Amino acid sequence: MRVLFIGDIFAEPGLRIVSRHLPDIRDDFDVVVANAENTAGGLGITKAAYRRLREAGVDVLTLGNHAWDHREVYELIETEPIVRALNFPPGTPGRGWWRVEAAEESLLICQVMGRLFMDPLDDPFRGMDALLAGEQADCVLLEVHAEATSEKLALARYLDGRVGAVLGTHTHVPTADAEILPKGTGYQTDVGMTGTYDGIIGGEVQSFLGRFLTQRPTRFRAQEGPARFHATALVLENGRCKSIEPYRFDEPV
Repeated sequence: MRVLFIGDIFAEPGLRIVSRHLPDIRDDFDVVVANAENTAGGLGITKAAYRRLREAGVDVLTLGNHAWDHREVYELIETEPIVRALNFPPGTPGRGWWRVEAAEESLLICQVMGRLFMDPLDDPFRGMDALLAGEQADCVLLEVHAEATSEKLALARYLDGRVGAVLGTHTHVPTADAEILPKGTGYQTDVGMTGTYDGIIGGEVQSFLGRFLTQRPTRFRAQEGPARFHATALVLENGRCKSIEPYRFDEPV
């Protein structure tokens, strides 16, 4: 099974490059997954952003710590192929996994959020134990939406051989450490952001600088500019990762 995971799609530049570039390469992959928690101007997701990504060829969308920033998410998350972190407390709307069938195999796409330097959710390690005990699939793709590299890698080592791949998101910076762990799990600390790199992690420079220089809240604004498409391409087979490779495309200027 050939899988493409698109990292943190940020605001209009990210939506634009996915809409323009993904259709050109869509036939190269059986399943396309994308982190969409920053699509609505950099914070959350709306129905309009959801439609654009689905029309471009994305099969399953994931969220993160900005999952609830727009109320429209509640109209989508119960019925559409959208995954929020499975380690939110019981009773949280939506689900932490989605199953797709492709290339004569089933793929379970799931997400956890880290707890270091982030909101203290339920234990992601035990959460994955429970999910794997209760849900069966030929392959499992786990996204770890987390701040700390150590936590992402710890989860990957903990799950090595039990899931096909562990891919990190949230820091918006692609890492050069894509590898296959000893028991067959593909791993990359962060897939990277799909959006403009002219600002600061997708945000306007002045709005971020104001926070650092004054230590006061400043109004957030997304940065405009040419975008980069960052993703990770995987080949998953019989529950293991056969290949993992970062993918990058720069929007023509």
